Amino acid sequence: MPATVLRAQDLGYAFPQRRLFHQLSFELPPGLSLVRGGDGSGKTTLLRLLAGALP
Repeated sequence: MPATVLRAQDLGYAFPQRRLFHQLSFELPPGLSLVRGGDGSGKTTLLRLLAGALP
């Protein structure tokens, strides 16, 4: 089984007008190179949260 390099558990985030994530949980193995989704789906916000740029 590959090692986990990043784990999120029960992650939540909302803007005043919209909730983006609620109880989001996942484990990422080494080698992740793509985050995709439609416009406004929360890709950049998720990456900023994981990087510590958002509280």
